[in-house]
Amino acid sequence: MKQVTVKNLKKLSAAVCAFGILAGALVLPVKAMAAETEAPVTITLPAPFTKDGLTVKEALDRRRSSRQFTDAPLQEKQLSAILWAANGINRPESGKRVNPTTMGIYNIDVYAVMANGIYKYDPAAHALKLVSPVDFRPQINAKQTFVHTAPLTLFYVANPVPPKDPSRPVNPERQLANNCLVAGTMLQSVALVAVDEGLGTCVRGSVDREAFRKAAGLSPEQRVLISQTVGVLH
Repeated sequence: MKQVTVKNLKKLSAAVCAFGILAGALVLPVKAMAAETEAPVTITLPAPFTKDGLTVKEALDRRRSSRQFTDAPLQEKQLSAILWAANGINRPESGKRVNPTTMGIYNIDVYAVMANGIYKYDPAAHALKLVSPVDFRPQINAKQTFVHTAPLTLFYVANPVPPKDPSRPVNPERQLANNCLVAGTMLQSVALVAVDEGLGTCVRGSVDREAFRKAAGLSPEQRVLISQTVGVLH
């Protein structure tokens, strides 16, 4: 075993300090910007109420794509229901979620674009975590101006899935197909719950993916699949 010397301890301490400074440098700017814009760093959502409302058939019958929204913010309970439908946990004992996924791999994250910033949904905490306090809504799509004032647009982002067996790499085409299927179930769940909450939705593939990637701090390996605007109807 290598002998621990004072010199080695000093090197270790310096490395730990450097790591701490770097981590602080990454976190502090978001918190500082949030303080300036009064954007909450964490939005803890109330538990979704699941024991009342429309039947599934009624919700399916009323589901429509909408492109005319007021600028009224969503109620807390509405925001809670929408995020839970998108990627929430419905079996707390196992951590399994509302929407089915291939082989139990939950590799799609949901981001919420709102007036007070971009947030990432945390299913385990049922909370939104601030990514950027910038109002990104006008940058979603320059031509589709209805999204500039709609209170919420969800972005569905796929994360790379590491292979279980390194000798058998993940098939990119199959993984993309799986991601799209899962995202589709998430979109429909949100659309049905939105109907139940008296809200409208619009699935949107025409978005500035690169601008969102930069604003949300996504890695090159993450893939923006699709978006979905939610709001109060005119």
